[in-house]
Amino acid sequence: MPRKPIRSLLTLDPRAVLLGIVLTVNVLGGLSWCAVTALDYIDTLGRAVQDTRATAQLLEGHARSMVEPHLALLDRVAGRLQGRGMGALAERALDEALSAPPGTLAIVGSDGSGAFGPTILFDGSPGGPPAGTLDRVDDGSGLLAGAGSVDGVPALVLGRRVRGPDGRYDGAVLVALPASALSAVLNALDGPQHHAGLYRPDGGLIAGSGAAALGPLRAAEGAATQVVESWPAGGREHVLAWRRVGPLPMLAAVAVPRDAVLAPWRSRLERGVLVTGASLLALLGLAGLGWGSLRREELAMRALAEANARLEQRVEERTSDLRSLNQKLVAALAEKERAHQAKARFLSAANHDLRQPFQALRLFHHLLNERLKDPRDKGIADKMGDALDSGEKLLHALLEVATLDAGVVRPNIGVVSVAGVLEEVMAEFRPAAAAKGLELRVHACGCAVRSDPVLLTRMLHDLVGNAVSYTKEGGILIGCRRRGQWLRIEVWDTGAGIAAEHLDSIFEDFVQLGNPERDRSQGLGLGLAKVRRKAALLGHAVEVRSRPGRGSVFAVMMPVAAPETVADAAPAPAGPETAPPAERLILVVEDDPVQRSGVQLLLEGWGHRVVTAADGFSALERVRGAQRAPDVVVTDFRLPGPMTGVQVVTRVGEAVGHPVPGIILTGDTAPERIREAVATGCRLLHKPFSPELLCDALAAVEPAPATRGAQRAATAAA
Repeated sequence: MPRKPIRSLLTLDPRAVLLGIVLTVNVLGGLSWCAVTALDYIDTLGRAVQDTRATAQLLEGHARSMVEPHLALLDRVAGRLQGRGMGALAERALDEALSAPPGTLAIVGSDGSGAFGPTILFDGSPGGPPAGTLDRVDDGSGLLAGAGSVDGVPALVLGRRVRGPDGRYDGAVLVALPASALSAVLNALDGPQHHAGLYRPDGGLIAGSGAAALGPLRAAEGAATQVVESWPAGGREHVLAWRRVGPLPMLAAVAVPRDAVLAPWRSRLERGVLVTGASLLALLGLAGLGWGSLRREELAMRALAEANARLEQRVEERTSDLRSLNQKLVAALAEKERAHQAKARFLSAANHDLRQPFQALRLFHHLLNERLKDPRDKGIADKMGDALDSGEKLLHALLEVATLDAGVVRPNIGVVSVAGVLEEVMAEFRPAAAAKGLELRVHACGCAVRSDPVLLTRMLHDLVGNAVSYTKEGGILIGCRRRGQWLRIEVWDTGAGIAAEHLDSIFEDFVQLGNPERDRSQGLGLGLAKVRRKAALLGHAVEVRSRPGRGSVFAVMMPVAAPETVADAAPAPAGPETAPPAERLILVVEDDPVQRSGVQLLLEGWGHRVVTAADGFSALERVRGAQRAPDVVVTDFRLPGPMTGVQVVTRVGEAVGHPVPGIILTGDTAPERIREAVATGCRLLHKPFSPELLCDALAAVEPAPATRGAQRAATAAA
């Protein structure tokens, strides 16, 4: 049974079905449009009512804030005279009246004669404020409010009647507020769509550019706002909202013409009628074209199916090509990553292996230099020290890069005085610039920025050092530019400049332009690489501009600190002088016999007792078989066998029953090794280190608990 209606529908004329659909759509669309138009009408009036109410509240609040001080003055003066009459003016109210601002307060008698202050008049009372005029501006509350003037200047006049001992009207106290004080907000609220003003309860205009008369306005109790959607004024219907201004017989009113409110709605109504008619005509035209388009649609569908098949074939071919290219790209990236890792491993291993002989050379050079007496021999030793310094600069640069890559550097962000940083950098490079005949200048900068003072100083040190190295003549300028909340510290030079194609590559490791011979006197090619890493760590931006043959400018951009005084760090209070460390028993664990011998000779020369071991197991055997536990363990990080230097320090503490302080010596700059060593709590020295650094580390190391007890016992016995 249900299939017959479906078959009957399928046999209908498609044109009739299309026409029925068009008519149904038009009817539904017309009904929807009528409903939307009615809702739009209601919403338009509702928004006008809300806007008018809000504007009236704004006007009332401003007017109340302006008149409240004057009303308080009026109450104080009138209160002193009320019930006593004008005869009590000199005795009770004169001092209060004299405290009023000039030109704002007047006291008049019942006949309009002035008793005190300027001439303040209500409109309509040229000879003074007679009782009839005061009755007109009094709503029974005892307060007076109306338009008037003070010495001929338009003003808003407030007043309060004064009665004598017999209860009769004896005069009035008047306060004037210049009309210009309200003109700013009234002008802002007034316009082609709003008419704002202050009115008396009888509808008379006091201030503003609204209608001259609105008719009697009933003031609601409290702070309620009255709104009427249709109020006749000036021959036009208005949306009117009014609100009483505090206790005064004065209303803040805002009126909007209804025709101006409904003008956008009428415009939308006209456009809607046009759109609806155009839609009906368009639907009828589409119905006429529908039948003819059925055939064209069938042909188009066939062509589309053929084009889709061809497109799928082309997509498959392109996908295959992209897959092949993607595989090649992945292989190339993997190869690049392997090359990068191999380079890192090579640098780390080479760095570690080079530090070992450098450390031994540094120790023996120190011992040799102390024993040489002949000046010629000392000169040769000094040249040997210069050669060691040159090699160590490269190793220390590699260590700094590896430390930044390892992520163990934690910036200490604070307020930094730019002037102090620039002065420190200038003091370091003035001699070098003067030796080359360069003019080194700095523009004073009083700003403070948020940065790490140490890392920022090192960044500027590398930038100024590069400028001095690559500038042959002319000068170098360091200056600051403020850009809103950011500060740019710029380093200008008059060097050879950098070609545009090299501006990105100069921040890579070991890149030096104009130095194909790799002359170490011209640097190592790591300065700008370190600048880039430190800037990324601090969140600063580094920029470079250059013109070949003219010079370059490098800039670091950082946030400006809040205005505050950058206090100099107070010097730490001087504590009691500590005696030099007593003789210690030091366990030295080093697999390299040359290194072990050098450290032993150095420590014994300082008056310490030294026990040596080549690996972790030997060190533990020495500790277990000794009568005295070592005070300090000085060990290499990499040792033969399964234990590292960190593990040796831990195992020695377990063997003697209490923690033993340790100093870790390492030439390994791999990031993961640096993080592991820093996490132990032991002091860390990177090879090659100077004997002075080792001496400072020993002085800073606290003795083991057993040693402290022995020292206290010895002190007590003494």
